[in-house]
Amino acid sequence: MAAEFPDHPFWDFSLRVYGSEGVPEACLVLQERHGIDVNVLLYCCWLGASGRGTVDDGEIAAVRGAVEHWHRDVVRAVRAVRQRLKGGFGGAPVDLSEPIRRRIAKIEVDLEHVEQLMLAGSVVRDADDGLDDAARLDHALDNAGAYFRAEGIAPDAADASQTAIIVGPAFDALDSAAVADAALARLAS
Repeated sequence: MAAEFPDHPFWDFSLRVYGSEGVPEACLVLQERHGIDVNVLLYCCWLGASGRGTVDDGEIAAVRGAVEHWHRDVVRAVRAVRQRLKGGFGGAPVDLSEPIRRRIAKIEVDLEHVEQLMLAGSVVRDADDGLDDAARLDHALDNAGAYFRAEGIAPDAADASQTAIIVGPAFDALDSAAVADAALARLAS
């Protein structure tokens, strides 16, 4: 039986962005390089991209705290099982373990969906529809930077490039070079 989730624009944003070319790989690079929670990064980007502004230190602490245990104890634990089953494990035949791994991958997506709904309740504010794309991009990048700082990460040019790939699909009207330049200017130390 599939889980029933309420509609939320953050989930819709995440599906659209994550489904864009290069985004899954960029997320994986940042996840593996720094151990970040991609859902938190996406949420920070969504807040800015949707016109909800920037987060302060207290809000970024609330964002991280809203999902810390769920992400560590549930999402990462299930992800570890799925990853261990890739290609077979402990003598279990691949033709038997692979279908289970695929089912676990679907469960992992549901767990991430729950996490995103938890995040959606951590900072609640109305969107400012008067902001142009450039201002929204600056806010999204500033929020990503706030998350990196909270994690003790000093982003470099490579991190800025990966972040530009992630946030870029939210700003179709902006040239990808402009997004990359803004990310480098706002994130790289």
